Amino acid sequence: MGTRGKGRRADSSRARTRSRRASGGRAGSRRGAHGGPWLAAAAGFLALMVIGGFLLLHGAGKPNAAAAIDASGTAAATRASSPTAAPSPTCTPEPADAAFAHTGSKAQPINVRVTVLNGSGTFGQAEAVLSWMQNTAKFLRTSNGGPAPHNQPLTSLVYAPNHVDQARTLVAALGLPVASLHGNGTSTGLRDPMVLTLGADFHGVGKEFTAC
Repeated sequence: MGTRGKGRRADSSRARTRSRRASGGRAGSRRGAHGGPWLAAAAGFLALMVIGGFLLLHGAGKPNAAAAIDASGTAAATRASSPTAAPSPTCTPEPADAAFAHTGSKAQPINVRVTVLNGSGTFGQAEAVLSWMQNTAKFLRTSNGGPAPHNQPLTSLVYAPNHVDQARTLVAALGLPVASLHGNGTSTGLRDPMVLTLGADFHGVGKEFTAC
């Protein structure tokens, strides 16, 4: 009886042990079943993060940047190739000098005193005119006044009323248009020079005055 009792207790103990092991296995299986999807999702998220970082670092966005650069370059080229109308020069002809008469006495070139200013916008025009006046036309009492205070569309000759004979000589030599003449000068002294300011209408000695 004692031996059989001991055997039954041993069998009962082994049965409980197997039951606990089976229960533990089922619980582990349940935990594994529930934890598997979460682990897979986490692994997938990490993989996406790694791939996204790799693409970002290795220029996945560069095609868009290149496209933007290409588009801006194309737009710039289009603007550069588009013809832009240059502003046309505008000038208002001065009224004719009613006090000037082409007929009348003329001074000798040696007695013509004039200061030449360059308001044409073309470098060296005053020096070129002065060289011609002194060396060819024998206007020896002339001087180069340098650049005018500002460029102007029309050539002007300012002279005092008592210097009209000098003005006639210079007008005949250069072919100055009537619109260039201004007989309102205040420098009336015998040695006071007239002032000739070359404008954009002057294109060289002997050439027609054209600006508009």
